[in-house]
Amino acid sequence: MGDLVPEAATLQADATAEILPGHIVAVTLSKDGPFRELTCMLETHGTLGVVKFYLGKTETDAGETVFLLGQLNPPLVFAVPMASLLAMHRIVATVGEAPQLEEAPEDAKGILAAQIDLMSPFFCESEPTAPVGPDWRPVDLDALIRSTQTLEQANA
Repeated sequence: MGDLVPEAATLQADATAEILPGHIVAVTLSKDGPFRELTCMLETHGTLGVVKFYLGKTETDAGETVFLLGQLNPPLVFAVPMASLLAMHRIVATVGEAPQLEEAPEDAKGILAAQIDLMSPFFCESEPTAPVGPDWRPVDLDALIRSTQTLEQANA
């Protein structure tokens, strides 16, 4: 996400907040479908979690809902069909200490402005989008508790 999201920043997502073009979102892609090869390269427990720039929602010629997501470094646009999304939640805060954009050197601000400008043709005017997969969580807490209990029993 270029300098828009500082490297090593910890982000907080809201699984209930509406999403508008220009918001930063946390996206979890299914390992099936058109992103299969990408997710297989970067797979973690069957899903791929990424942070992207939400550009809007549109439809294919066949009528399938597609979300346009962008990244800034390098500037790319992804057309992600609804069927490939396990979750899309709006990023609402940066948690902890992270460098502020105001502190960035002028050339970094210029590069960020150019990256965002390259995304501008892809912004879709659209109504607010509801989060996708509001009940999705990055960790299956029940499975984590079961595995912890199993380990504790094995060590006892």
